[in-house]
Amino acid sequence: MKKFIPLIAIMFPCYAFAASSNDTITSKLNDTFSFELESNPTTGSSWIIKNLPKNVALVGMEYVQSQNCGNKVGCGGVEKFFFKSISLGKGTLELKYGQPFENLPKDSTYKYINVIK
Repeated sequence: MKKFIPLIAIMFPCYAFAASSNDTITSKLNDTFSFELESNPTTGSSWIIKNLPKNVALVGMEYVQSQNCGNKVGCGGVEKFFFKSISLGKGTLELKYGQPFENLPKDSTYKYINVIK
């Protein structure tokens, strides 16, 4: 899977990249876009997509450990998400950070997706 993700990023032009937790992403139809969110899966927590809007498709996810960790266990990093814009319009992507085996937190992170021609 890790070899597949960079291939997707090269094959499709990336129109948008977002790093903050709540923001608007504008993408052209049939383009791919990505963003990353801080994460530390060694705690048992990860990002969970609670709501995926109809105008995008998830094409991949990848965890990248922080470079200053030196491959030590317990270090954090980022989870990268890769999407393709599949139809025009606006939608809301809702993500939650937590442990899937426990109750998810009430707070969510939102990405407002706007797909244009």
